[in-house]
Amino acid sequence: MANFHYRAIDAQGKPAEGEMTALDLSQLEQRLQDMGLWLVRALEAKPKTSSPIGKRGKVKPRDLLEFSTHMFTLLDAGIPLSQAVSNLAKESPNLQLRSTLHAVFQQVEAGSPLAAAMKQHPNVFPPQITNLIQAGEESDTLADTFKELERYLDWAEQIRGDVRQATIYPSIVIFAVTGLLILLFTFVIPRFIPVLHDLHVPLPFVTVLVIGVSEFMVHNWMLWMPILLMTPLAWWVGRSYVTGFSSWRDRIILQLPVVGELLRMLTLSKFVQNFAVLYRAGIPVLQCLELCRGLVGNRVVSDALQNVQRSIAEGSTIHESLQRYPIFPPMMIQMISVGETTGNLPKTLMNVANYYNREIPRRVKKIFGILEPVITLGLIGIVGIVALALFMPMMSLMGGIK
Repeated sequence: MANFHYRAIDAQGKPAEGEMTALDLSQLEQRLQDMGLWLVRALEAKPKTSSPIGKRGKVKPRDLLEFSTHMFTLLDAGIPLSQAVSNLAKESPNLQLRSTLHAVFQQVEAGSPLAAAMKQHPNVFPPQITNLIQAGEESDTLADTFKELERYLDWAEQIRGDVRQATIYPSIVIFAVTGLLILLFTFVIPRFIPVLHDLHVPLPFVTVLVIGVSEFMVHNWMLWMPILLMTPLAWWVGRSYVTGFSSWRDRIILQLPVVGELLRMLTLSKFVQNFAVLYRAGIPVLQCLELCRGLVGNRVVSDALQNVQRSIAEGSTIHESLQRYPIFPPMMIQMISVGETTGNLPKTLMNVANYYNREIPRRVKKIFGILEPVITLGLIGIVGIVALALFMPMMSLMGGIK
């Protein structure tokens, strides 16, 4: 598709100018003739692209969810596709999405399929969405596809909430505890050290230990402070630029006690849910796996899926390929095997996804039910040890006076 600036004349010889999207000059000329115009001159222009700067804002998953809901409602009511896109291009509250849908509408009006028009804007419409819509167009079930897409995006929003709850809260707590420890050992305890030395009493081991840690942090802050500050940056640089770092990091994350198992379940839930949605839409298995690799959010699982994809291409079944990798649990493999045998793989995959969707919230509640009192007791223990280290020499002195 290309944009053309054209100059034309009507039957009375009056000039007309404008801009129109068409596959080529022949289609442009035909469309103008249908409008009662004869092409005089046409120049191809650069297509207008949407920009996320200014007040447009980024297109969020919630915006795509509302778009899918409205498209299903309009198409199910019998409104033509181009008119439905045009309506949403005028009414979308997100300016970037509105601009993008206007460009999509122009391409659809020019005869382009909806999926092909949306693929011109990958920063707004990710591949899994455009592939689903393409499958819906090819099977003439576009309205049902948007309903399926609505369910998928709603599920993805819930998963993002579970991930935030599973990771953000512990991260905030770790940050707060680290700040508390730095405050105690660099500002609070150093003010007590001269007082403790002036008591001239033998210091207990715990007091000597606390004083030693405090003096190390005060006199060597140029050593530990850069390490503390540079660790997040090194983590990001390693993930982005160091080959093999992402696989190592994700492998370590999956091996963490308690939290690692939860994150493993979240990753597998993303895999089976996306696989089920894509496969049920009629997308070939190998293409489903290729798309799922970019959606699971874990390099270990992504690399395993790449090998599974290669095995299936060589003739292996899905469950035979999956069972070679311990990251995939036996329950999932057994259910997929049953689905392949009975020819009802999409339903089986959805059953696995529903199991994880029920189990993950329960697991999150269980983890936080244990984590919160553990963190509270840990904070009490840290403050208690420091307080004990500071007051034991004073109590010893008072006992000597008596």
